[in-house]
Amino acid sequence: MAGALRPVLILMLLASVLFVAAGVLDGAYPGGSPSSVGLASISYVFAIVNTVVAYLVARGSERSLALRMGLSLFFVVERPASAFLTGDKSAASVAVHLVTAVVEMIILVSALRVWRLGHSLETGEMDKMLSFESPIPMSAAARAEAPLRTSRRVDAPRAGEGTLPTRTAWLIGLTTLLLAAVLVADGLVSGFVPDGREWSVSGESSGWLVYLFAVVLLTVATRAVKGGLLALRLLAITALIFFMERAFSPFALRVVDPVVLGLHGLAAFVALAVALSAASAIRGSRARHEGDAPSLEAA
Repeated sequence: MAGALRPVLILMLLASVLFVAAGVLDGAYPGGSPSSVGLASISYVFAIVNTVVAYLVARGSERSLALRMGLSLFFVVERPASAFLTGDKSAASVAVHLVTAVVEMIILVSALRVWRLGHSLETGEMDKMLSFESPIPMSAAARAEAPLRTSRRVDAPRAGEGTLPTRTAWLIGLTTLLLAAVLVADGLVSGFVPDGREWSVSGESSGWLVYLFAVVLLTVATRAVKGGLLALRLLAITALIFFMERAFSPFALRVVDPVVLGLHGLAAFVALAVALSAASAIRGSRARHEGDAPSLEAA
């Protein structure tokens, strides 16, 4: 399974390195900042757990692969939250936390793809696929469908690309634009304008990051409205992260301005709508692609 699993393992090892880097940058080392040792040292625990799970996945454990997907989902939420909600951190530390979250998101998507590939094979071939000593097996059904897949690549667009109905694409695009607009409005109302309040990466001065959130959201949505399944998954995950961040950040930052609180609540509501729209588009794309093969066979 060298071609499918090796990139996942490489990313898992990279995540371990990033966890260690986060602990060092947060002062969790002899002679470092005593006040941050307690929370920062958990990054080392994450690195150890991640490395052990990577070893088990490399040994061909399907359960470990499923466990790693669950850990990735946790880290995608935990890393940004710990970057902004657990005390003052340096810009380098915040950057490492956010990069780790992005790496974990890629691991989650890649591991899910490998897991689905394994369960599409014949019974008993999952272990072979998770082994580095043997090539990825092809089930009898997959071999029989190979000519059909070849013809579909010539006569039809690739699965997951350009297949969204117009109404669904407009729904995703409009809700995403609305969410980006609410995020930008939050930044403006909070005073993050030229010659305005201080901009920083921690505490109440980190509110300018909503502009970065809006840019990331619009960048992912640009690909998602074209029907790419990977982009739709990333959009759904990103929207869920923003939903949690918008819903809980007022409590962490002790926001009392009613206008800002209202914008946080509205952004959380719209982010949930974006996530649901992307999830619905993913399900619809899968249903259409699964229905393509019978029509080809009938033809």
